[in-house]
Amino acid sequence: MNTEPIFSEEQLRQQTNEQMRFLADFIPQLVWFTDPNGFHIYFNQRWIDFTGYTLADSVGPNMWNNLLHPDDQDRARQVWGHSLATGDFYEIEYRFKAKNGDYRWFLGQARPQFNEQGQIRQWFGTCTDIHEQKETEFALRKREQDLERAYSDLEVKVTFRTLELEREVQELRRQVAPGRTF
Repeated sequence: MNTEPIFSEEQLRQQTNEQMRFLADFIPQLVWFTDPNGFHIYFNQRWIDFTGYTLADSVGPNMWNNLLHPDDQDRARQVWGHSLATGDFYEIEYRFKAKNGDYRWFLGQARPQFNEQGQIRQWFGTCTDIHEQKETEFALRKREQDLERAYSDLEVKVTFRTLELEREVQELRRQVAPGRTF
Protein backbone atom coordinates (compact mmCIF):
# COMPACT_ATOMS: atom_id res chain seq x y z
CA MET A 1 0.00 0.00 0.00
CA ASN A 2 1.40 3.42 -1.03
CA THR A 3 1.45 5.85 1.94
CA GLU A 4 3.16 8.72 0.19
CA PRO A 5 0.97 11.84 -0.01
CA ILE A 6 -0.33 12.72 -3.46
CA PHE A 7 0.36 16.42 -2.90
CA SER A 8 2.99 18.07 -0.77
CA GLU A 9 1.90 20.38 2.02
CA GLU A 10 3.10 23.37 0.01
CA GLN A 11 1.12 22.24 -3.06
CA LEU A 12 -2.01 21.87 -0.91
CA ARG A 13 -1.47 25.32 0.61
CA GLN A 14 -1.01 26.85 -2.85
CA GLN A 15 -4.12 25.07 -4.18
CA THR A 16 -6.15 26.26 -1.17
CA ASN A 17 -4.96 29.86 -1.70
CA GLU A 18 -5.92 29.69 -5.38
CA GLN A 19 -9.34 28.29 -4.51
CA MET A 20 -9.87 30.98 -1.87
CA ARG A 21 -8.98 33.72 -4.35
CA PHE A 22 -11.27 32.19 -6.97
CA LEU A 23 -14.13 32.05 -4.46
CA ALA A 24 -13.46 35.60 -3.23
CA ASP A 25 -13.58 36.88 -6.82
CA PHE A 26 -16.64 34.79 -7.68
CA ILE A 27 -19.03 35.91 -4.93
CA PRO A 28 -20.91 39.20 -5.44
CA GLN A 29 -19.47 40.88 -2.32
CA LEU A 30 -16.44 43.11 -2.05
CA VAL A 31 -14.03 41.00 0.02
CA TRP A 32 -11.19 42.32 2.17
CA PHE A 33 -8.74 41.18 4.84
CA THR A 34 -6.81 43.20 7.39
CA ASP A 35 -4.09 42.48 9.85
CA PRO A 36 -5.00 42.56 13.58
CA ASN A 37 -4.60 46.36 13.67
CA GLY A 38 -6.95 47.05 10.75
CA PHE A 39 -4.26 47.48 8.08
CA HIS A 40 -5.84 46.29 4.83
CA ILE A 41 -3.79 43.57 3.16
CA TYR A 42 -6.18 42.11 0.57
CA PHE A 43 -9.10 43.14 -1.64
CA ASN A 44 -10.81 40.95 -4.21
CA GLN A 45 -11.25 41.79 -7.89
CA ARG A 46 -14.81 43.06 -7.33
CA TRP A 47 -13.39 45.75 -5.02
CA ILE A 48 -10.92 46.79 -7.70
CA ASP A 49 -13.66 46.78 -10.38
CA PHE A 50 -16.05 48.82 -8.21
CA THR A 51 -13.65 51.42 -6.79
CA GLY A 52 -11.17 51.63 -9.64
CA TYR A 53 -8.38 51.39 -7.04
CA THR A 54 -5.60 48.91 -7.67
CA LEU A 55 -4.58 46.56 -4.90
CA ALA A 56 -1.52 48.76 -4.27
CA ASP A 57 -3.79 51.83 -3.98
CA SER A 58 -6.15 50.00 -1.62
CA VAL A 59 -3.90 48.54 1.08
CA GLY A 60 -3.28 50.55 4.22
CA PRO A 61 -4.87 51.40 7.56
CA ASN A 62 -7.51 54.01 6.62
CA MET A 63 -7.58 54.07 2.82
CA TRP A 64 -11.16 52.75 2.63
CA ASN A 65 -12.49 55.63 4.72
CA ASN A 66 -11.57 58.05 1.90
CA LEU A 67 -14.04 56.19 -0.37
CA LEU A 68 -16.92 56.52 2.08
CA HIS A 69 -19.55 59.21 1.79
CA PRO A 70 -18.46 62.17 3.96
CA ASP A 71 -21.59 61.76 6.13
CA ASP A 72 -20.61 58.14 6.92
CA GLN A 73 -16.89 58.54 7.63
CA ASP A 74 -16.93 59.41 11.35
CA ARG A 75 -19.51 56.75 12.23
CA ALA A 76 -17.62 54.12 10.21
CA ARG A 77 -14.35 55.05 11.91
CA GLN A 78 -16.00 54.72 15.34
CA VAL A 79 -17.67 51.37 14.62
CA TRP A 80 -14.49 49.90 13.09
CA GLY A 81 -12.39 51.26 15.96
CA HIS A 82 -14.72 49.62 18.47
CA SER A 83 -14.45 46.26 16.68
CA LEU A 84 -10.67 46.49 16.47
CA ALA A 85 -10.44 47.31 20.18
CA THR A 86 -12.88 44.64 21.37
CA GLY A 87 -12.83 41.91 18.74
CA ASP A 88 -16.60 42.32 18.37
CA PHE A 89 -18.29 41.40 15.09
CA TYR A 90 -18.21 44.38 12.74
CA GLU A 91 -21.44 45.43 11.02
CA ILE A 92 -22.39 48.75 9.49
CA GLU A 93 -24.32 50.27 6.59
CA TYR A 94 -22.50 52.95 4.63
CA ARG A 95 -22.06 54.42 1.17
CA PHE A 96 -18.99 53.70 -0.94
CA LYS A 97 -17.88 55.81 -3.87
CA ALA A 98 -17.72 53.92 -7.16
CA LYS A 99 -15.10 54.65 -9.79
CA ASN A 100 -17.73 56.64 -11.73
CA GLY A 101 -18.19 58.96 -8.71
CA ASP A 102 -21.61 57.66 -7.64
CA TYR A 103 -22.21 56.41 -4.12
CA ARG A 104 -23.86 53.06 -3.38
CA TRP A 105 -25.08 51.64 -0.09
CA PHE A 106 -23.26 48.59 1.31
CA LEU A 107 -23.59 46.39 4.35
CA GLY A 108 -20.08 46.01 5.76
CA GLN A 109 -19.38 43.00 7.96
CA ALA A 110 -16.19 41.50 9.37
CA ARG A 111 -15.21 38.79 11.77
CA PRO A 112 -11.84 38.31 13.41
CA GLN A 113 -9.84 35.11 13.14
CA PHE A 114 -8.11 34.23 16.40
CA ASN A 115 -4.83 32.38 16.92
CA GLU A 116 -4.28 29.60 19.47
CA GLN A 117 -3.58 32.17 22.22
CA GLY A 118 -6.93 33.89 21.61
CA GLN A 119 -5.42 36.96 19.96
CA ILE A 120 -6.75 38.36 16.71
CA ARG A 121 -4.70 37.02 13.81
CA GLN A 122 -6.56 38.93 11.09
CA TRP A 123 -9.98 40.22 10.05
CA PHE A 124 -12.07 38.87 7.18
CA GLY A 125 -14.65 41.24 5.80
CA THR A 126 -17.23 41.69 3.09
CA CYS A 127 -19.25 44.57 1.74
CA THR A 128 -22.60 43.56 0.28
CA ASP A 129 -24.36 45.94 -2.12
CA ILE A 130 -27.71 46.86 -0.53
CA HIS A 131 -28.34 49.98 -2.62
CA GLU A 132 -31.68 48.90 -4.09
CA GLN A 133 -32.96 47.82 -0.66
CA LYS A 134 -31.95 51.18 0.86
CA GLU A 135 -33.58 53.11 -1.99
CA THR A 136 -36.78 51.09 -1.47
CA GLU A 137 -36.57 51.70 2.28
CA PHE A 138 -36.18 55.47 1.72
CA ALA A 139 -39.08 55.51 -0.77
CA LEU A 140 -41.30 53.60 1.68
CA ARG A 141 -40.33 55.91 4.53
CA LYS A 142 -41.13 58.98 2.39
CA ARG A 143 -44.45 57.44 1.33
CA GLU A 144 -45.29 56.73 4.97
CA GLN A 145 -44.47 60.33 5.92
CA ASP A 146 -46.58 61.62 3.03
CA LEU A 147 -49.51 59.44 4.14
CA GLU A 148 -49.14 60.57 7.76
CA ARG A 149 -49.09 64.20 6.63
CA ALA A 150 -52.13 63.65 4.39
CA TYR A 151 -53.97 61.93 7.27
CA SER A 152 -53.14 64.82 9.62
CA ASP A 153 -54.32 67.34 7.02
CA LEU A 154 -57.52 65.36 6.52
CA GLU A 155 -58.08 65.10 10.26
CA VAL A 156 -57.71 68.88 10.64
CA LYS A 157 -60.10 69.49 7.72
CA VAL A 158 -62.68 67.08 9.17
CA THR A 159 -62.41 68.75 12.59
CA PHE A 160 -62.91 72.24 11.13
CA ARG A 161 -65.77 71.06 8.90
CA THR A 162 -67.44 69.38 11.89
CA LEU A 163 -67.21 72.62 13.87
CA GLU A 164 -68.65 74.55 10.92
CA LEU A 165 -71.54 72.09 10.62
CA GLU A 166 -72.25 72.27 14.35
CA ARG A 167 -72.32 76.07 14.14
CA GLU A 168 -74.70 75.89 11.13
CA VAL A 169 -76.97 73.44 12.98
CA GLN A 170 -77.08 75.78 15.99
CA GLU A 171 -77.93 78.70 13.71
CA LEU A 172 -80.72 76.72 12.00
CA ARG A 173 -82.17 75.73 15.39
CA ARG A 174 -82.20 79.36 16.47
CA GLN A 175 -84.03 80.30 13.27
CA VAL A 176 -86.60 77.49 13.65
CA ALA A 177 -87.30 78.02 17.33
CA PRO A 178 -86.19 81.47 18.39
CA GLY A 179 -85.71 81.86 22.11
CA ARG A 180 -85.15 78.15 22.82
CA THR A 181 -81.80 76.99 24.06
CA PHE A 182 -80.29 73.95 22.39
